[in-house]
Formats: sequence, structure tokens, C-alpha cells
Amino acid sequence: MGSLQSVSGHSLSGEVSTIDVPPTPATVPRATATPAAERRAHAVQALLDLARHIAPDQISTAAIAERMGVSHGALFRHFPSREALWAEAVSWATHELDARLDACLDVSGLPSPLAQMEALMAIHAAMLAEHPGLVRMLFAELQRPATSLARETGKAFMQRFRRRLADLMSAAQAEGRLDPQLEPEDFASLLVATQQGLILQALAHDGFGELGERSRRSVALFLKTVAGAVPEAAPGE
Repeated sequence: MGSLQSVSGHSLSGEVSTIDVPPTPATVPRATATPAAERRAHAVQALLDLARHIAPDQISTAAIAERMGVSHGALFRHFPSREALWAEAVSWATHELDARLDACLDVSGLPSPLAQMEALMAIHAAMLAEHPGLVRMLFAELQRPATSLARETGKAFMQRFRRRLADLMSAAQAEGRLDPQLEPEDFASLLVATQQGLILQALAHDGFGELGERSRRSVALFLKTVAGAVPEAAPGE
């Protein structure tokens, strides 16, 4: 695992704090050293790159093949349908997000459940800011009347993400830092909904460059005002 990156911001107590989070990978999927895996990874990256600027429903497999520099038939040898490629992209993204979230909690040494909660929300926002094409794809899938593998994979990730947050909220309640009368599952859903609202605004106004900072401020404000979070004591208090 690479060295940690430092993200600075203001904690709930108002002090400037630095959170170490795992580094962002330079490329999209981490393919194994097999030609087939590399070609599949290349296709996922091409799809996400195109989705940054083109409505997902308008992206054809021919356009993806052209961006990859391969024939249409070569792409279909790895993905028999457009839906299979979409599912592969969402599968990569959710596995990557789970890995980043796990790494943050495993190695960053965050001092409290509240700090861990803020870090998880920051990682989620950073991943989507890095890949706005993924956001466009997910919103497009959610608007379809019928379900799809890509849609169900995204929904399963969000269930896991809300569960992580609910568990941290329960831990914070046990430490007396969150209102004990709050229901962790409901609170996790509200926190995620707040983040999703910011993501939708970033999508509407092409503001993904500001998503990380807006998310950090909103999460801190949410924890302090809605949940009655108790700031951690400064050293020496």
C-alpha cells in the first residue's frame, strides 16, 4: 500500500485538523497483468472518460471501442453487451470505494467514531469528484423503469455504506458524543441524503471540483447541528 495523503480541514471543535487517507490511484481500474484484464480495464476507463462529457444513454459501444483504439468486434469479445460493460464499470467503482473506506479505517488511526465518519464521507465525495462520469451513469441507471445489474450493484454498495455510518453513529452514541435518542439507521440515511444533494448540485452546475470542500463543511455542520455532536476536548482540557 502506498503512503498516506493528508487532508486538512476544520474539525467539529473548530480546530484545524489533518486526516490521513489512503492515496488516490493514478488510473481507474487496477488490472492484473493479463491482456484480457487489461483490455477490460481499458474499456471501463474509456466509458468513464466519455461519460464525463456525454450523456450515458448517448454513449455507444462503437464510441468506446474508438476511444480504446480497437475494433467494435474486439470490444464485444470482452463485453457481450452494453449492459455488461456498464455493470463492469459500476462493479469496479464500488469495489474501489469499499477498498478505500476499509483502508482508511484500518491505517489512518482516526481518534473517534465522529472523525472516522467524517473521513468516510470525505473519501466518498473524493471518489465521485474524481470520476464525475460515474455519477452520470448511476443517475441514468436510477431513472430507468427496469432494474439492471449496474443499478443493483450501486444500490448494494449504498446499503453497505449506510451500514458503516450507522455502526459508527452507534459507537459515537456509546461515547456520549451523539444524541442517544437518534436512530442510527435513520440518521445514516439522512447524512447520505445530504451528500447526495451536494452531488446532484455538482452534476447540475459542473461543480465537481468543489464537491470535496462542500461535503466536508456540510458533514461537520450536519453532525453539530442536527445530531448534537459533542466536540472532542482539545489537548490539556
